[in-house]
Amino acid sequence: MTDGLKVLVVDDDKTWQMVISAALKDDYQVITAFDGDVGVKLAVEWLPDTILLDIEMPGKNGYEICAVLKANPQLRDIPVIFLSGKSSLQEKIAGFQLGADDYIVKPCEAAYLKAKVARSTALYREKKAADAKAADAEVMAFEAMNSSADLGRSLRFAERTYAMYSFDRLAEGLFQTMAEFGLDTAVMFVTQNGPLFYAQNKYELSPLERDMFLTIHKEGRFCDFGCRTFCNFTLASLLIKNMPLADPERYGRIKDTVPWILGVTDGRIGALDVSNVLMGTHHKVLDTINGLEAILSKVLEDVHALDAQLAASETGIQASQVNEGLTSALLLLNDLSAAQRSVGELIESDEARNQQMGQGGDEIFSSDVDLF
Repeated sequence: MTDGLKVLVVDDDKTWQMVISAALKDDYQVITAFDGDVGVKLAVEWLPDTILLDIEMPGKNGYEICAVLKANPQLRDIPVIFLSGKSSLQEKIAGFQLGADDYIVKPCEAAYLKAKVARSTALYREKKAADAKAADAEVMAFEAMNSSADLGRSLRFAERTYAMYSFDRLAEGLFQTMAEFGLDTAVMFVTQNGPLFYAQNKYELSPLERDMFLTIHKEGRFCDFGCRTFCNFTLASLLIKNMPLADPERYGRIKDTVPWILGVTDGRIGALDVSNVLMGTHHKVLDTINGLEAILSKVLEDVHALDAQLAASETGIQASQVNEGLTSALLLLNDLSAAQRSVGELIESDEARNQQMGQGGDEIFSSDVDLF
């Protein structure tokens, strides 16, 4: 017997049931029904590879039963071979119109019957295999499309980080990208001035959430707590609150994609920290220089006044050397101040350019995703 091949015979003639069963029993599992309604029920339960269907039966005839079978999505692809004592063209056309696969006129030779059933069964199995491959290909294409969309979102986020000129702006951009993934998140940035905490819906994080961020931050790349997952980098830790545990494929994609996005975020945090430190140092140095300039200017005024007094006293004592030294020192401070102001202007112009690029946040952080 061919492994797993099944044939359903629907015929009210017991003799013909026996003839067909005897002809096919060596190659197929055969089950029989005496009327159409029972045949439909057995077809649903058994899902045969071919159905042999008599046309002339009491109750519903073969044409009516064929229409019922073809209307059922679960059964419509199963080949139907009509059995009939008539061979008129009209009957064959009627069977063809209903979606039957073949037509056998009774009586017929066993070899002929077996050949017809073998052909229909083979075609059906081939179609099922092709449909399965197509379904697999569709799944793969859908997964590839989703992966491409995830990649597009990730690259878009990376491209936009240059416009994220503050930690607040960086958190906003990160949350917008996470929302495109359908994720509810919170994040901790580790900065020179201590940790900063942000929540996607802008509510205040609870003390427990803050403690968990600080505790979990150095415990590995991923820390899973049911549907909650922490993803950690040196300067950033992201809490995902709604991991799709019921969807393993999407769960895996998220775990593949989020670390890349958080790695970009980590790099941007470091850059912002350096920029903030440079700007803070610049202002401190500039304030110091300005203070020294003011002091030296006052001392130089006093030296000028003293020099004038000494000259008027005709004592012969002059403070010209002191005057020259102080003047040189003041000029040096002026040069240093000008250089420091140039550094500040470069930093400020860079920030201003980033802010200008960051105007119109909806456009910059658009949820549109380019597919590759």
